[in-house]
Amino acid sequence: MAKGALLALLLVSTHTMAVEIPAEIEACMKRNLPASTSMQSIELRARDRGNYEQVMHADVFWKRRGEETSSVMMHFSEPVDIRGARFLIKQQEPQNEMYIYMPGLFKVRRVTSRKISSSVMGTDFSYEDFERLHGVLTDLRLEQFPDDVVSGRPVYVLNSYPDETSGYVKIASYIDKQTCVVLKAELYESGHQLRKLMTIDPAALKKTGDIWYPAELLMKDLREKTETRLLVRNIKTDAILDDSLFDEDKLKQVEIPSLD
Repeated sequence: MAKGALLALLLVSTHTMAVEIPAEIEACMKRNLPASTSMQSIELRARDRGNYEQVMHADVFWKRRGEETSSVMMHFSEPVDIRGARFLIKQQEPQNEMYIYMPGLFKVRRVTSRKISSSVMGTDFSYEDFERLHGVLTDLRLEQFPDDVVSGRPVYVLNSYPDETSGYVKIASYIDKQTCVVLKAELYESGHQLRKLMTIDPAALKKTGDIWYPAELLMKDLREKTETRLLVRNIKTDAILDDSLFDEDKLKQVEIPSLD
């Protein structure tokens, strides 16, 4: 099963090296996969422990690169000090490749595994979190637990266990049975301490065509006492996206498609 582009597949890797996702859950989540591409216009609202909020705007592009692989590119347009910054994830074996371009540095640099847990642009999302947001990360082991209820809605419960390069040792995902969107995710760090909590209000679930996605989600860093709200302002699926968008050698100068 190819990995998803939309936030509907939030924090659950839909392809694993060691085990398969239970058929019932895989069939559910597969309904939210675009056939070839997706484009999203998003807003990030990062709030620190002093209650100061920074607002960022970005466009996110996803493209399928075969039956089991995909690429994601994020382009930041606001605020001014990060305008033009770009982040690229290329899914491949044995390990994904990530690249970042900052206009002030005038060069593309690779994000190493040691930096995978670092914050992206001061938000509560790490590089690894953004990999998971778009389903381009492979976990070694999955475990299904008895069904539960979140916000009054029946959910599947699935634990995933990343490899040693991850900043997490376990991620518990609660997948809405009706829409197949992850309504809650608990991200545990070493020592099995709950580090981050991602939540989605079912009222924020929207539909484009046959695909469900969350128009808003909240990521809280429980250790740092900070939070980032991600809002999807616009979304398009199965548009034509040139491969140059996902080429690290062209990351500095590639033209960004309009979502209008």
